[in-house]
Amino acid sequence: MMTSSLSRSDAQALSRRGGDGPKQQLPLRRGHFGRIRVSRQELLDYEATTKSLLADALRRSRDGVDLRGWKQLGAHAGFKRSTKFGDNGRDQHYQLQGTVRASLNDLMGILYADSTAQMVQRRETLYHDSLDAQTLGVLKARSAENMQEHLSLRWQAINLSNTSPIYQRDVCFLEYTGVTTDVDGFPVGFKVVHSVLRSECASLKASHGLARLDVTEIVLLRPTQDASHTDITLAGVVRDPENLPSWLVSSFLGNVASCLSKLAVVVQEKLLARLPMISDWQFVPFADRKSCSVCLSKFGMLAKKNHCRSCGDVACKSCVVTRTVGETTKFCKKCIIMVSNQQPDVAMPASEYGSHSIISGGGSSSGHSRSRRDSEISSSTTSSMLPGSNTNGALTTKMRVDMTLLDDGKSGHRNNCSVSSTASEGSFDSSSNSYCLADRRSSDAMRYGSLDEDSVQTVDTNEMVRALRAFPPSVSSKNGRVVPSVEAVEDSIAHQRHILKEMLSQAKTYQQQQQQQYTR
Repeated sequence: MMTSSLSRSDAQALSRRGGDGPKQQLPLRRGHFGRIRVSRQELLDYEATTKSLLADALRRSRDGVDLRGWKQLGAHAGFKRSTKFGDNGRDQHYQLQGTVRASLNDLMGILYADSTAQMVQRRETLYHDSLDAQTLGVLKARSAENMQEHLSLRWQAINLSNTSPIYQRDVCFLEYTGVTTDVDGFPVGFKVVHSVLRSECASLKASHGLARLDVTEIVLLRPTQDASHTDITLAGVVRDPENLPSWLVSSFLGNVASCLSKLAVVVQEKLLARLPMISDWQFVPFADRKSCSVCLSKFGMLAKKNHCRSCGDVACKSCVVTRTVGETTKFCKKCIIMVSNQQPDVAMPASEYGSHSIISGGGSSSGHSRSRRDSEISSSTTSSMLPGSNTNGALTTKMRVDMTLLDDGKSGHRNNCSVSSTASEGSFDSSSNSYCLADRRSSDAMRYGSLDEDSVQTVDTNEMVRALRAFPPSVSSKNGRVVPSVEAVEDSIAHQRHILKEMLSQAKTYQQQQQQQYTR
């Protein structure tokens, strides 16, 4: 059935002996395999092979899997595991099935890997066994015209066992990733991996101790009816495996199941990373909160108070969740629920995956990632406040401005201008953030000045237009500080509204293109 099956203890003893270890270490230098040349006929053959494998996987998924001959390994982390041997008695088949709380759009953001660095990160996220990787050549890259398909030749080194280096393997494969539709017209995400033989990608067994795998693996993502969950099916076969014991296959599937079950948290962290993070000085003071802002339970004398990095409010220990967003960060459950339940009205731009972005222009520099993320979240959260976005009626966005702060004669005792945004009922984003703005404004009254209700006016921002002058005038207060005039404030607000309208228009155009791709 299997060639030279080692037990777990024998494998650990052999790895400690280390007599015939590899002469060279990973990672490989960049461009180790040289330049890959693919002819037109080879490209057509590669496309036909991957599409044929995808069609067979969709057919089996629709008809159901015949469980006869499959060995059920039991459920692990909510995923069903099963294995079987092929008809020749040597090929090892395996399969995982489960459901995660994440949309198809968010999961495709993890599945797409346009660069080598993203491929390593994806392997760590889905399998947690990556050693090294290289992209040998991109045969079909995603672009503004075709955002759904990516075809490339790649090499990857993995470690199937965390306890023994003798199970380190590598594979030269053809990868096909994208979104298609089944016979019922529903979208299905996929990733097809199929081993290929290339003379440029020579074996590294003698130099690095990596045995070459001959594997085919297909991942299918099907959204549920409410689109908040996604069914994941991972099926693969390893042909003529060399030294692949049954306990290693079971351990590998358990490790993959654990990683897939955490995809909801990974998606949640990606969504939280798109939220603007506030500084420590913007936090609501602990003294201003006698109870938790989430569950409203009163704080005791020894109660642990925590700040949410997104909204800045105070929450108890039970209502705070720790997520890794660049670093270990605390968020309140209110912000977690907000990002988890948001509807994908505006599709995530492809710049998050390293490709062209119809919104941000395709910049992928890490130095501009924060500004790009802030602009994206501003576009999505303010779309409900723009004219025409409310289906029940026109939504009028207004600004409450302390007019005394714009008056030169009364601004000597002020330090800065306090402006708060309010909207009519139906603007979820503004109302969800208004509580922290109001509390922060009142708590920082000595530093920023407070709103005087007698001098507060409500102005309609829809009536504001951009000034034709390049620099709107400003005035100087008695203490020498430059205070913007009313015209300057109106010009700034109108300019920001113009930018948001342009971003929303581009986002809607991109969403329509996505829907057209799904319906084809």
